[in-house]
Order: sequence, then structure tokens, then C-alpha cells
Amino acid sequence: MGAAGERFLAVRFAEFLGQAQGGQGRLDAALGTYRQALEDVGMPGRPALPVAGIARVGMAGVLYERGELDAALNHATEGIELSRQFVPPLATGLVALAWIRQATGDHAGALEAMDEAGRVAPSPDLAALLNPVPAQRARLLLAQGDVTAAARWTDQRGLHPDDEPSYAREPEYLVLARVLLAQQAPQPALELLGRLHDLAAAQQRTGSLIEIQALQALALAGSGDERGALTVLAKALTLAAPEGYLRVFVDDGAPMATLLGRLIGAGPRGALARKVPPDYLRRLTDAFRQAGVASSRPGGRGAVPGLVEPLSERELEVLGLLAVGRSNQQIAEELVVALDTAKKHVSRILDKMGVANRTQAVARARELELLR
Repeated sequence: MGAAGERFLAVRFAEFLGQAQGGQGRLDAALGTYRQALEDVGMPGRPALPVAGIARVGMAGVLYERGELDAALNHATEGIELSRQFVPPLATGLVALAWIRQATGDHAGALEAMDEAGRVAPSPDLAALLNPVPAQRARLLLAQGDVTAAARWTDQRGLHPDDEPSYAREPEYLVLARVLLAQQAPQPALELLGRLHDLAAAQQRTGSLIEIQALQALALAGSGDERGALTVLAKALTLAAPEGYLRVFVDDGAPMATLLGRLIGAGPRGALARKVPPDYLRRLTDAFRQAGVASSRPGGRGAVPGLVEPLSERELEVLGLLAVGRSNQQIAEELVVALDTAKKHVSRILDKMGVANRTQAVARARELELLR
């Protein structure tokens, strides 16, 4: 075997390893694997080899999940051009490009890229692990509001909520779960997701568990079990935080943004939300804000994208006093309220803004233009 053949096999091995690491929820490790493969096939001063496209496509997927859309777009674009002779990586790169375009508001361009992926991919009759494009296209249609088309696809694939899903068809059944949620059928979705969860847990596939638990939280919320929904969402976020998962939540849109808002504001001092690192919660709410998705909770000036739990008018007033350095006692005196009441207002502001102290609250308020 020549040097070119050895490089090809090395990068294909890196591709499979990176995919396995991603399935385990190890985004850092996957990114490192792809980067190392890219370095191994690089030749200083010479054009990039076509095989480098496989590594770039892998990097695009990880960077997209972490919300690094510009970097993901660069890698996806170059990876697609380099991978024209490698069918599966080319299709995967076009799928990544479709979701990047969807995330940046180019819905027509997203469908165009996904359709091109469908034309170059292997047979659509293959299981989703061998050809992920059909399931990804159906999920994209759902994200664009075309529930009917996505439901038609699940029917054509013979998917039913009472099936015993296999690992090879997991992406298809996750689409079915989303279709059921869109059809206001949370109970069959919950039963299906429970079986998917057991399978992923048995195989220690943390990446799948994060997505499944996020959908379970939406299903529980849809069935009226808000406490259960918030508990499961907190578990998903706790798994997701160390590796910086963002798009798995953001791509589920306003229902997830609203549920996240309830989590941050739930209970005394948002006890469930406190299990999740504050910096990660802030990045997640920022990602929702950048996507133009905010909680559906009503409100006035205190309900802004990026602050999924709105501040009341009185809390905005207290926030203004915090910004000018007033103590709790001074706030109580200026507002003519008891000291304990002033303390409660400050505590609620910290909870709703997902911050740990007054300084952070004021800085966050300036970012969100809440201070007049």
C-alpha cells in the first residue's frame, strides 16, 4: 500500500474514532481526533489533500454543536469541496452545512444543502447510521414547521411509537418522538423515549442520552408534569455542560427556551438550575438569544431574549439601585419596604439572571440593555 492509501485509512480510522467519541458525549476528544488527523495529512506549502476533507467535516459537526457557527461553516465548506470523491463524508458535510444555514436563518439554503446531501448519499433504504440524510431531512422539515411532511416520512419508514428501536435506527426514532411532540401526543413520545433511553444508557452513549433526556423533558412538560420536566432537563444539562453542548437544545426552539426559563426560575433560588454551571447556563441562554428564540412568557421591559425568566417592574427598579451600588438596607429604605423584602428581590434577580452575585447581575444587565 502506498503513502496515499495509508493516509486515507488513517483519516477514515480517525473519522470512526471521532464519531464514537461524539456518541460517548466526548466532544473535546472528538475535536482533538479530527484536528490530529488534519495535521497528519497536511503538507506545508502544498494544497490540502482530498482526504483532509473528511477530518474537516468531522470538525464542522462538533463546532456546530458547540455553537461556533462561523468556524463550523468554514470547515464544512472546505470539507465539502475536498470530499467530493468520498460519498459518506460528502453527504455528512452537506448535512452539517444545512443545519448551519438553518441556524443562521437561511431556511431555503438549508433545504437546498440537505437535498444535495440526499442526491449524493447511499440508498435511502439503508438504516440511519449508514445513511443519516433522510432522518436529518425529516428533522429539518420539523424545525421549519412542516409537521405533515415529517409525519409522512415516519409513516413511510414504518416507524411506530410502540416499536423496540435498535441503535442503528435511533436517529429515525428520535425524529418520530419529535413528530409526536409536534402532534401534541406526549404520552406515546414518553414511552418511546424511555426505551431509547434504556438502550443508550446500557451502551453508555452519553451523546444520545443528552438528546433523549432533552426530548423527555419536553414530553413531560407537554403532559403537564412540570416538576418532572425540569428535573429531567437539569439532568440533561448537567451531562451536556462539561463538553459544551448547545445546539441539541437550541435546535428544539421556543418550547425548549421556555422550559429552560422555568428551570432557571423554579423553586427557591432555582434549586434545580443551581446544579448546572452558571457560565454554561449563560452561554445557553445567549445561544437562544442569538437564534432569535426566547421564552414565551409575557412581560414588559424585563422579558428580553437572553433572559428567559422575565424581571418584574419592581425587580427592574431594584436592579437599577444595585447598579448604583446601593446596599440591601439602602434599597429597603428607598423603596420603603422591609429589609427581608429587599433581600428577596435581590435573590430573585440573581436567580432569574443566572448569576452568582450583584456584580455579575449588573454586568449581565448592561449586556442585555436592561438598565436605562
